Amino acid sequence: MKKYFTIVITLCSFWSWSQEIHPCGQVRAMGDFFKRHPEERAAAAAARMQLEEYTRSFSQNRGGGMTIYTIPVVFHIVHNNGTENIDNSQIYDAVNILNRDFRLQNADTMSIVDAFDQLAADIGIEFRLATKDPNGNCTNGITRTVSDLTYIGDDQVKDLIMWPRNKYLNVWVCQSANGAAGYTNLPENVAGVWGAGNDGIMMRSDYIGSIGTSSTSRSRTLTHEVGHWLNLMHTWGDSNEPGLASNCDMDDGVDDTPNTIGWTTCSLTGATCGNVVDNVQNYMEYSYCSRMFTQGQAVRMRAALTSSVAQRNQLITASNLLNTGVTNPTLCDVNFSSQKVVVCVGDSVGFVDLSYNVPTQWNWNFGDGNTLSGNTPGVHQNPYHTYTAPGVYNVALTASNTTGSMTETKNALITVYEPGSLSLPIWDGFEESQINSARWTRWNEQGDEGLVVSANAAYTGNQSLYLQNVSADVSGTRDAIISAPFSFSNEDTAYVSFKWAWANRTDNTNDVLRVSASGNCGETWTVLRTKQGVSNLPTAPDNNGNFIPTGTDQWDADVITITNAAYFNDQFQLKFEFTGKGGNNLYIDDINVYGPEGMSVLETAHSLDIHAYPNPSEETMKIELSGWASGNCQMQLTDASGRLVWQGNKTSQLGSDNITEIPHHAAGVYLLQVNNEHFRATKRIIFK
Repeated sequence: MKKYFTIVITLCSFWSWSQEIHPCGQVRAMGDFFKRHPEERAAAAAARMQLEEYTRSFSQNRGGGMTIYTIPVVFHIVHNNGTENIDNSQIYDAVNILNRDFRLQNADTMSIVDAFDQLAADIGIEFRLATKDPNGNCTNGITRTVSDLTYIGDDQVKDLIMWPRNKYLNVWVCQSANGAAGYTNLPENVAGVWGAGNDGIMMRSDYIGSIGTSSTSRSRTLTHEVGHWLNLMHTWGDSNEPGLASNCDMDDGVDDTPNTIGWTTCSLTGATCGNVVDNVQNYMEYSYCSRMFTQGQAVRMRAALTSSVAQRNQLITASNLLNTGVTNPTLCDVNFSSQKVVVCVGDSVGFVDLSYNVPTQWNWNFGDGNTLSGNTPGVHQNPYHTYTAPGVYNVALTASNTTGSMTETKNALITVYEPGSLSLPIWDGFEESQINSARWTRWNEQGDEGLVVSANAAYTGNQSLYLQNVSADVSGTRDAIISAPFSFSNEDTAYVSFKWAWANRTDNTNDVLRVSASGNCGETWTVLRTKQGVSNLPTAPDNNGNFIPTGTDQWDADVITITNAAYFNDQFQLKFEFTGKGGNNLYIDDINVYGPEGMSVLETAHSLDIHAYPNPSEETMKIELSGWASGNCQMQLTDASGRLVWQGNKTSQLGSDNITEIPHHAAGVYLLQVNNEHFRATKRIIFK
């Protein structure tokens, strides 16, 4: 006699290279819920009896014949701007695998053992990403929500975003899935009042698809979870602990899956519970070599999908497929991105079509007089284009299918520089009304204003670079400025100095400022400095309002020493990139790039110099400022790593003897930076 149980089934670890079974949390969570809401037990028991009776009747009627059922799906990516914010391509790959497995189109069916080869079933169920949201608006079937709950991945996530379960199969993708690779509920357990807000599948982001952050070995976790969602138990029955002898006394409710203790290794000749051989290759095992569902499992899943329990049967109606855009999808959004926005002459740029739904023809205009048109996805959908002349270029895409065409133009998308466009030294205090396009290109993910020149605050002069980051709606965005390529060909050491101002909120936000360098015109980048959160980014007291630095004491400075030989060519670039995570405004000023003897000048009305003697020195070194305008000079000495080792002040008088002394330091090369209201200069000095 078959035995049926009401507990929620979860997959705690599935197809991991380490073959580690992660602890399951959902069974305990469901038990706790029933303790708090005992009235739901009766609803679950009634739903179980109803669904089992329906399944028996459905089986007698040959499981719905050959009808192919289609389920609209939406993936909710809940992330905090980490690796869990997986690319759309990983979602598309997961859907392809799901359809392949449920239609028995997986090539590895060739290796199913003889005892079960003839039982392998085409389930006759397909999955399609929705193209209309619950309000009838265009969608690609993927949503993205920023939340720290991604690190937990429990049922709280479902309160952030959920589409009606009678219209969509909801799949949440998080960094964690409450200690599991994935988990879901049997239909009977979400049939009550509470269940409608908890129905769906929770997945870890690195168990989605076979590409990106996932792998082939993990790619069938979702297949397993959909099996649970369609009323399949594990092959060893109602337990999350395979390998126990007591599992022989359980059953999964399917006639052609023999009772088993359950497998966590791929033992194809494994036999337990008196069997000749177990169905080790079943998707509802933990064997890491799953290949199949059985004919009996197909009937059970098709019965669950056509039953009214948990409203599964409403998903597959013709009206719902039309309302969710699964049938007759229309082209409703044209968009694209570029892999780079700043390149050197002769470099190519990759473009990625983000249009939906299902464009079949692409028309590209790259802005330099060249176009590309056609209907071959591998050639025309995501093309590469080489720019042969410097300039700033607009790029446009017209995408079309049988329902119509749409065009998207991105103005000033690609900036092309000549290698070696900039010579040392440069200083940028952002005193011009806009970012100097000969030096910097502005970029951001969201296409809004991003980094701008502002008179709100400055360390020197009247203006600085400013990013409005105080609003919660900009959380998770990235903004950057990328320099034109420098000519470092005649140098062996260079320095990058800059000043910034930022204040934390009292709830300890985690904004990040990164300074990166490239020695190959932006083909690859290396992070040189990271200023993050509460550790080393704040320059002023916590501020829950609209942070504006009130004086130079609310700024900080850094000097980066560059000695990597890979950068000393005519393709060196800098990138200042800020990732906002709900923090506060950022200000950047006085970006200096210079060589050992270089200097950058705010004004050039006077000839100025720094004289150091003796240099090298075995004792105190004298510093004489020549040609400096009257005013207080700030002096900073940094070692080869950029660490501040000495600082002082000297009041200079134009035409007067402006001499100060630096005490002796450990043997090595140092950089002395002097600046006042009018000038900025640097000098390399050596102590023996």
